[in-house]
Amino acid sequence: MVRVTTEARASLLSAAVFALLACPAFLARADGVTAPANPRLEEIVVTAKKRADPVPDEKMKQQVEAALHSDAYFYDEHVTVSIKDGVATLQGIVFDDWDLRQAMRIARKVPGVRRVVNDLEIKLGGE
Repeated sequence: MVRVTTEARASLLSAAVFALLACPAFLARADGVTAPANPRLEEIVVTAKKRADPVPDEKMKQQVEAALHSDAYFYDEHVTVSIKDGVATLQGIVFDDWDLRQAMRIARKVPGVRRVVNDLEIKLGGE
């Protein structure tokens, strides 16, 4: 193992900083480059398309609840769903880490859900 002294580290650091500061100055030289004849910028028109059928929050809430309920391995009785602007918040109680991750996965798969916020509490069987 090679030991590096504090002085050596300081000199290496200063050399690296100097190299980073000096290199762009050499690379950015623009000798012999002329400006374009017409400095006016061309107009660029950007058009965006709205989603054809944005899913309202209430419809998306029903879809997330249905997806949680239809999963054969997830007990959804103690989980409530709320949606605001495509962000699903899961609240309630699950029984282990696997259930928590499964609920997040299921909610994330619903079309229109942009993000899932976890507000679930893990309640172990003996508590």
